[in-house]
Amino acid sequence: MNMIAGFGKRCSVWLAIMGLFTSFCNAQINPVGIEKVDSLMTQHAKPILILLSTDWCQYCRMQKNQLRKNKDFAKKADLFYYVEFDAESKDDILFQGKSYTFKPTGKNTGTHELARTLNGPGTLAFPSWVLLDRNYQVLFRHGGVLTPIQLKKLLDAIGDMNP
Repeated sequence: MNMIAGFGKRCSVWLAIMGLFTSFCNAQINPVGIEKVDSLMTQHAKPILILLSTDWCQYCRMQKNQLRKNKDFAKKADLFYYVEFDAESKDDILFQGKSYTFKPTGKNTGTHELARTLNGPGTLAFPSWVLLDRNYQVLFRHGGVLTPIQLKKLLDAIGDMNP
């Protein structure tokens, strides 16, 4: 019986160490809520990188998983505000002094006005990327998953924007 209890303790310690190791191996990416961007920009203006996604989108989940593993993204994360915005959020959001709301398109479907505004003209695809400069001007839009090479180029461009 003592041997089983000892094994359980060793197993628990081993699992704890593996959990810590795994969290250190993955890039520490903490998205900023879009509702906080305006106040953060008044304190310290920097580019804003927005990932428009939905809960049901498998490609969005894949992209987020790739970001968590991307060391360049983690290294350069202090150069910009990273926002993951649910394009189907039902929350009212104040962004740049304007109020945006969810707009139903059917019984249980719809999109948020802010997602449509950020996406610009054309079809809203998921995931979609939007890069805003310090003055909220759109510098880049991309509908679809960014490849690691595309992401690196985007991160390099953001790095070049910073003095």
